[in-house]
Amino acid sequence: MNPKFQIFRLILDPPRAATLNMAIDEMLMESQALPNTIPILRFYSWLSPACSIGYFQNIDKIAKRFQSIKTGIPIVRRITGGGLVLHGQDLTFSITVKGDNPFFLGPVKDSYLKVNEALRVGLKQLFFKIDYADCKNIPSGRSGKDTVCFETPSCYDLLLDGEKIVGASQRRKSGTILHQSSIFLDGDQKNLFRYIIEGFKENWKINYFEEPLSEEELLTAQQKEKERYTSEHWAYVPNNTLIKI
Repeated sequence: MNPKFQIFRLILDPPRAATLNMAIDEMLMESQALPNTIPILRFYSWLSPACSIGYFQNIDKIAKRFQSIKTGIPIVRRITGGGLVLHGQDLTFSITVKGDNPFFLGPVKDSYLKVNEALRVGLKQLFFKIDYADCKNIPSGRSGKDTVCFETPSCYDLLLDGEKIVGASQRRKSGTILHQSSIFLDGDQKNLFRYIIEGFKENWKINYFEEPLSEEELLTAQQKEKERYTSEHWAYVPNNTLIKI
């Protein structure tokens, strides 16, 4: 493999607002258009419970459905596809790469398999029953427009005791790729992250250097958050009050 694909930047981010988390992922994806940017693996968490919805989902329709069940939970739109995910107790990470990255060549579903295989390798040490959904008996496509991500598994999803534990979505744009994943497992998050990182290292044969977001990167993301992710087209806050999530 070309050496430029063997080193990933690792970002272990502190808890942040939902709108800022989404803005950071988009900023990191856009940075992949720069010649010298290397692949990035970012782990992050949420200041408070929040929902993210897929790019193609109707935020008003989703909010009306969801708020009848979970009142007071804000909703923010992702730039990736897929269905609604309730965040707060999940392990969340994103991968941003250039379009020629060998782990993301070919059909999107093939890259889901590559990512989930690395997850399975790492987490199987703690959860030996983790396995793939049976692709013979479930759809091969991803979530539809009005779905909740973890309601039903798709082909290549990871299951534990019959329950879907990993949800993912992806965006490919202008030679850059953003992959976002949420994992629902019990246990200490820092310990789980460590096993996931080792899974990628072992399965993909890659190494990391840890580097947090720079002040410039954070300012760029905050501006993007202000311009896009807190707008009424991208965020829903109960009582129709647009505030920072």
